Amino acid sequence: MNRRKYNGLIIVSFVLLLVWALSGTILLNLETTDSTVVSEPVRKIKVLIRTGTESAALRQLLAPFEHDTGIRVEFIEIGRDGYFTAVGTQLLAGSNTFDIVFVPNTSIAQFASAKAIAPLDGYISSEQSSAPEGFDLDDFLTVYRYKGSIYALPTDISTHFLYYRSDLIPNPPDTWEEVYEIAKRFSQFGNPKSPTIWGLAMPGVVPEERTKIFASLLWSFGGNFLDEDSGKVLLDSEASVRAGDYLQRLVRDKIVPDKILSWDFVRTRDALLSGEVAMAAPYWNSAYPSIKLNAGPYAGFIRIALLPGRKDSDGTVQRVPFQHGWTLAINANSDNKEAAWKFLAYATGKRGGMIYADAGGVPARRSLLGDPAFREKRPDFSLILETMKMAKNEPSVTYYPAMVDAVERALAKVMTLYEEPQDAFREASTDLRRLAVRAAP
Repeated sequence: MNRRKYNGLIIVSFVLLLVWALSGTILLNLETTDSTVVSEPVRKIKVLIRTGTESAALRQLLAPFEHDTGIRVEFIEIGRDGYFTAVGTQLLAGSNTFDIVFVPNTSIAQFASAKAIAPLDGYISSEQSSAPEGFDLDDFLTVYRYKGSIYALPTDISTHFLYYRSDLIPNPPDTWEEVYEIAKRFSQFGNPKSPTIWGLAMPGVVPEERTKIFASLLWSFGGNFLDEDSGKVLLDSEASVRAGDYLQRLVRDKIVPDKILSWDFVRTRDALLSGEVAMAAPYWNSAYPSIKLNAGPYAGFIRIALLPGRKDSDGTVQRVPFQHGWTLAINANSDNKEAAWKFLAYATGKRGGMIYADAGGVPARRSLLGDPAFREKRPDFSLILETMKMAKNEPSVTYYPAMVDAVERALAKVMTLYEEPQDAFREASTDLRRLAVRAAP
């Protein structure tokens, strides 16, 4: 090989080596850049939630929330049957595997007293000062406190309506005595020609359903489970016993189904739609949308009205419907509280609430329930607003699950005619007084 060819070969080799080195450096830089992007931490929170219509509606918020904030949200869904056990076990054990928990308002005192959920006052103050027109705490129908601090905000509100067949009952009854008389007329036991088998139905299953349904009767008769301020047990008071007497009279006179203790939400709704019952009360507001979407022969005749009450001597009707909220609370052991608050504020805020309502939920904000945009497609919203002016919560006590057990045992005896209300409520009240003493600080 002559010297010129040799030198040319060296130059070509050098150029190739230089190109290879430069290419490697560029590729290395590209790989480093890509690796940095991939490894950049993505903010993510987890929500422990119960499977159902509420979780399906809340899922509609996830994409717009992530788009607005860059925070990803993962739902950990648990079935309805095991939900309360799972929530209690994990929260009270100090688990940090989720950041937000979906709980009923009746659980707030229990978890707040155990410091298992975090107070929200600091976050709310900051939110109010930075964007008061957007968050607007006063717009909530209710918020949930324990010892003066807010621990949860509602995403969904439930209350009780009267449902009635307008082809049979032109004007809804205002009082429970009127309900009794109308229901008696439309029960085949007393009137074989009645077009409906029973005049009245309501859910009566456990857990909790029975107590919540009875609460609307109890309060409107002037009774109560207990006085929340003093802790005094009132279930065995004269007014409470009158409510129990009324309930037992419905059963004894066969105005309600004989297997009412096994009737749940779905069975009650289906009985209205099939024409088995003329009225349902106290019954959940959440049944109304599904009834209106039904194509059955009686769906178009089913109307909703304020829950009846008890007429005072001056003619005033005292209505005290039950109300209940499903809420979001922050796990006290969460490592992502700031991001968790952002989702909680979004889900319970006006924008999130609008999305939730469009997905079939019942947001807990006055402005949304009164929004003209929902006037035609959700006529139940206006009745919810009116009902909430007089509605009441169950007692917020740390021993709520045990309180419910005692009350439901008493109601089972009353509704099976096993014991007179006075005796059943006296026994339950003894249990409630023991619970109150143990829970006292």
